[in-house]
Amino acid sequence: MLVDFCQISSNQTQRPKTKKPIAIKLNRNDVIYGMEHSTRKNAEDIIIKTSGLYAIIAAPQVGRVKDGNPKYIDFWFRLNGQDIPNSNVRVSVKSNSSKDVVTNQTMMPFRAEDIINVMMSVESASDGLGIEALNPKGEPTVPSIIYSMHLIREWDTMTSKEKPRVGVQ
Repeated sequence: MLVDFCQISSNQTQRPKTKKPIAIKLNRNDVIYGMEHSTRKNAEDIIIKTSGLYAIIAAPQVGRVKDGNPKYIDFWFRLNGQDIPNSNVRVSVKSNSSKDVVTNQTMMPFRAEDIINVMMSVESASDGLGIEALNPKGEPTVPSIIYSMHLIREWDTMTSKEKPRVGVQ
């Protein structure tokens, strides 16, 4: 049985012009089944169609334009307009020649029609910090972000003992 999954990416460089959080736009549906995502309208929204337990991995390619002191970029997940607790990762970009891939992941239950976003904020809006797409000659594009998600198990098929407890200390 095929389960819901996607790999969505962006071939666009995205550099926030503000220090406030922004949702990352994803403009390529590399492969998608059982989820909803538009590469044009609301390109930052991934919509769940089947309630269940999901694994998410987001891997942005970071960089900056201006050289100077190291500056950081944060990445986290948002669910229905609310930040998901304990989902933030931070990377420090040292120079304009620095490139790195940051991996962020989570596993949690989602319900049908939930909307997931990958968020980004930068320490400085004047250094050209952000996610970068690269086009090396004779090689495939390096996307500015690759987002993967897959359904581990449908909610309706779990017994009450199997359903995960969210927020348990």
